[in-house]
Amino acid sequence: MPPIFAALVLSLAAILPGADPAPSDPAAEIAGLEREWADCFVRGAPGAAERFIADDFVGVTSKGVRYDKAGAIQHIRDSKGRYKTLVAGDITVRVYGDAAVAQGTDSWEMADGAKGEEIWTDTWIRRHGGWQIVAAQDTPK
Repeated sequence: MPPIFAALVLSLAAILPGADPAPSDPAAEIAGLEREWADCFVRGAPGAAERFIADDFVGVTSKGVRYDKAGAIQHIRDSKGRYKTLVAGDITVRVYGDAAVAQGTDSWEMADGAKGEEIWTDTWIRRHGGWQIVAAQDTPK
């Protein structure tokens, strides 16, 4: 293919409908990851969370207990069959370049019918080609 024709094809591909999408919206991406994290608890399967929880992650539970990535993953595994629903809602994300702060609520119903809600604040960093959560703080509501 002649170079000028190749350049024309590439230029048209960039502007035509159906071309590769624009870079994702970081706030929407992080909100989606927050929802995935909640879903991990309902399923008791940490697959997605293992990818986006940073190795140097530190969290603080609503009872003031610190935990790391291994603790977060284990808590997800231990939740299998315990949650009927767990919904991350009221999510707002403020992006500051390669850092972001997400705040929202979790509302849940346990398998035994007990219900609860908490407010959380999470800190995200863009590194290794994606967003990773590096800190989390939960507070009872």
